[in-house]
Amino acid sequence: MLSTITAALSITLAICSPFVTAQAAAPDPRVDQVDRVISLTKALVEGVEQCFNPSHTNGNTAAKSRLIKLEKTAMSARSSLTNGDAPKLAQTASELAAQWQAFSEKAPIAARFHCSTQRRCMELGFEGHPNYPHCQPVNGNKHANVQYIQFQQLLRALPQLLADRRPRS
Repeated sequence: MLSTITAALSITLAICSPFVTAQAAAPDPRVDQVDRVISLTKALVEGVEQCFNPSHTNGNTAAKSRLIKLEKTAMSARSSLTNGDAPKLAQTASELAAQWQAFSEKAPIAARFHCSTQRRCMELGFEGHPNYPHCQPVNGNKHANVQYIQFQQLLRALPQLLADRRPRS
């Protein structure tokens, strides 16, 4: 009888120990950071439609493409984090760093009259405008609309994520 109980407890322990271990492991805080970047990029792709001048189709398409690429790379980083794939995470982090650096590239020649870098062009695009009902200035402050604030949050979240890309032990 005692050996039967011992055997049953051994089997139960063998079956349940992976679940207990998985629950005991602390979640990687970088997952939350990546989720924030993904959320912001998704919102900002919609923000391009709401805020950017519709007559600037080439610039708007380029801005959306840049944000969508950033979102997809962040989703890959999230997958690597949750799967514990360190080599893929390192590769994805390098891609994110390159995409972040691209925000500092010179603006297209046609846009340089208004903005010098890709980042500045996007900031100008996300400023509120009275003609765009979904992207209006708040109390006259063109930097107080949701899209502009989300873009500024993305500009802070991405470098923070990249600074914290060290492998976890």
